[in-house]
Amino acid sequence: MTTAEKQISRHWDFADATLKALRERGLRPTPELYHVWFVYFAEENPEILRVIDAVQASGEPLAEDTLLQLYYRYIFDRQAADFLQRGMEDFSELVESSDECLTTARSGFQDYGALLTRSLETLKNHQHVSPVLSEIIEKTDEMQHTVEGLHQRLDQYLGKVERLQRELEETRERSYTDGLTRVSNRMYFEEQLNLLVAEHDSSKHPEPFCVMIVDLDQFKAINDRFGHRIGDEILVLIASMLKANIKGRDVVARYGGDEFAILLPQTPLVDAMSLADDMSKRIAEREIKAKQSGVSFGQMTISIGVAEYVAKEGGAKLIDRADGALYRAKKEGRNRNFAA
Repeated sequence: MTTAEKQISRHWDFADATLKALRERGLRPTPELYHVWFVYFAEENPEILRVIDAVQASGEPLAEDTLLQLYYRYIFDRQAADFLQRGMEDFSELVESSDECLTTARSGFQDYGALLTRSLETLKNHQHVSPVLSEIIEKTDEMQHTVEGLHQRLDQYLGKVERLQRELEETRERSYTDGLTRVSNRMYFEEQLNLLVAEHDSSKHPEPFCVMIVDLDQFKAINDRFGHRIGDEILVLIASMLKANIKGRDVVARYGGDEFAILLPQTPLVDAMSLADDMSKRIAEREIKAKQSGVSFGQMTISIGVAEYVAKEGGAKLIDRADGALYRAKKEGRNRNFAA
């Protein structure tokens, strides 16, 4: 067996082990989760190895959220960095090419300036006027072609730069979006939360803001009874309904599994609780149906924990308080909303 054949065989072994790991743990075979397990079995990243081995040694189940964090921290970030590096290399190449083009044009203009100077002296003495004018016309035509070529090349470079910018923006957007529900992901939510915390704590007259933690009631039972495909459809539907209730700088994010987090800038606790009640009512009244078959799965309810930021407490403590309010809502019967 050749070296290439051995490598292909090893990759198939990693793929088989990856699919087995996903199936045994009841995880969805998404590209992100598949990639993490493949890297684990291939032993390509020591940090991923360390974390997964530590969780498995503890006897705790490996949560999807943990695996997604590993993906975004150790796999996606590296891919994004590689993409950005390639983009910057392409941009540098464009700059260098533009510089060469401008250097050529500058040299041509210098020659043209020297020609005009010589021509002026000749014309002053009225000597050989016709040959001088012919040479000026010839050089002028050459410079027109040079400048036209410069414009064309710069237009090409501009098009490439614009393409790079679009690709970089698309990469950035993907890094902030949950692959299933298409709302923001946890990384984007935490980034925006940290910005709001810093803005609040540094302001002389800070505006109130709140955080909601939303959990789907009895979602595991739905997955167990109807399967993960139906569960995914329900997650997408709930995400779209939550997003339909927000505005402006508000952020809805999938926080992990069947939990969503909502960031509400410029919103006091009383308004946040009113919004939570409205969301709960709208979702509870909605009949859940399968997209293709139209089969009804009845109504879905949610529980919500809400907390308003207290100066200098930091984002982590704010989340903990909202989480505590959510725990109380679940403990007292679900389909309830509580404030911390």
